[in-house]
Amino acid sequence: MVEKNFTDRIRVDIDNKDATFKHHSSGFKSFYDEDLLQKHLPPTSGVLTADSALVASLGKILPEATIEALKETNFVNVYGRVLQGGGLGQKTCLQYIYVWDYQAVPAHEGDYEPIFVFLDGNERYAIYDLVHYCTRRIELGEPGKEGPGLRVIPGWHSFLPVANLESSAVDKGLSVKPLTDQHLDSWWNIPEDEPRLKIEKFFLDPFKLKAPGHFLEHPDEDAKTICCIFVEIEKAMAEFDNPKEAVVEGVKRAFGKCVGIFALHRLGAFISLLGELNDIGMINSTVNLKDGLNIGAIAGLLRDGFVSLTTKGAELFEGFQKSDEE
Repeated sequence: MVEKNFTDRIRVDIDNKDATFKHHSSGFKSFYDEDLLQKHLPPTSGVLTADSALVASLGKILPEATIEALKETNFVNVYGRVLQGGGLGQKTCLQYIYVWDYQAVPAHEGDYEPIFVFLDGNERYAIYDLVHYCTRRIELGEPGKEGPGLRVIPGWHSFLPVANLESSAVDKGLSVKPLTDQHLDSWWNIPEDEPRLKIEKFFLDPFKLKAPGHFLEHPDEDAKTICCIFVEIEKAMAEFDNPKEAVVEGVKRAFGKCVGIFALHRLGAFISLLGELNDIGMINSTVNLKDGLNIGAIAGLLRDGFVSLTTKGAELFEGFQKSDEE
């Protein structure tokens, strides 16, 4: 059942004359520049349509709870601000956060997806949320021209990199609204954990953010495991021409490298992530991943190929651009 208890806290309504931009580390300044933020808004596809498109294409096979959540999810807005460091070699980061009032998988109210665009001389790149706040970097092309972009994963609302996002697929009509202290204060102070914005440190100083890395200052063990799994999938994507083979191989490698027989406490995150991928139609699984399988059963099932990338999942990975890694 979809419950929205913090609509007023998520949809912040503030008069521009009362807006302030003081949430930043010492030595920085932040402000709203509509023209600059709109000019450098990274090209995305699916911000407005991914959830409804998933229902239209896979509505007959997705879990009923997922379908209901997708139908009840609404995009709120994309908010942005400029953060600059003073002195010589002034650094500029455009902080964008995409806000939905709900997330279908895993289901919870309030969803905040960050993309930070860094302007450094002629260099223009973004650090974005790949999945569960795991960070990745993508080099961006010239504003307004076809080039690298980001595709929204429906239900999750995180992003996959696309080597060349055609202009016909780019989201149209997104208008960057001011990301004010009042917005951040409201989201940071929602009294329940799941609807609360959990990123704080890297809003105050985004230049300490690394990719691969994490948007949370202290990610827990489950978050680290999930990030590890996607590193293995990305590595496999770079090796295999066929994305279906790559994802299956990446999942197998991740089980060995991110869980293994000496880290049984990570098995729950592994099963949970595969369950989420199954629920949004990216993979097919021949077993119910939520039945608490033990590590021996998982190992046997991996050998037998119990997961496969769906056609929908392959479409999402189409044009996948491997992110730069340290």
